Amino acid sequence: MKKLRHISTPSRRRILSSGLAVASALVTPAIVQAQAPYKRTLRMQSLNSGERLTITYWADGEHLAETFSAINWFMRDLRTNTTTQMSTDLLDLMWEIDQLTPSRAPLYTMSGYRSPTTNARLAARSEGVAENSFHMQGMAMDLTQDFNDVGMLYRVAKSLGKGGAGYYPTSRPFVHLDVGPPGTWVYPAPGRGDDSVS
Repeated sequence: MKKLRHISTPSRRRILSSGLAVASALVTPAIVQAQAPYKRTLRMQSLNSGERLTITYWADGEHLAETFSAINWFMRDLRTNTTTQMSTDLLDLMWEIDQLTPSRAPLYTMSGYRSPTTNARLAARSEGVAENSFHMQGMAMDLTQDFNDVGMLYRVAKSLGKGGAGYYPTSRPFVHLDVGPPGTWVYPAPGRGDDSVS
C-alpha cells in the first residue's frame, strides 16, 4: 500500500490540555480518540454541492496516498472543477478540531481549493478574501458545524495555534482554517458590514 510521509502529531498532553481549556462541554470519547488513534477518518459534507465524503485518510501512523484523489476532488474549486493536492497538515488540523468539539455530525465545508481565477474574482468583490489566499495552495478550508455556537469551533482552532484561524460570524457563520503562519482574526471587525465571500 502506497503511503505518504508521516507528519508528526501532537502529544497526548497537548491535545488533552487544549480541549479542556476550550470548553467543559467536550465529550470524553472524542478526547480519548484524539489521544491514541490508530486511524483518522474525516466525515464531510459540502454545503455548496451537497456531496458527502467519509474517508479514512490516515492509519497505522501514515497518511494513505490512495485516498487523496477522492479528497482532492471533494475539495475542488466548484466554479472551475479544478483540483490541487490538499495539504496533509490541513487534514490533520480538521480532524483534530473535529475531535475536540461536541458535534458528531459531519464537518460542513464551504470552500476548499480555489483556482487563481476564482480567488481573483472573489477578492475583487470582498475585502474578506486575500489576494494571495492559502486556498490557492490547498492549505485552507472554510467550514462550519451543525451546532449553534460556531464560535466554539473558532475557539478550538485558535487554542491549537497551528495556523490561521478566522471567524466570520455574520450572514452564514463559518470558520476559516489554514496551515500558514499562526494568526487569528474576526471578520468583519465590530461595527463593519459583512462582505465576506466563501
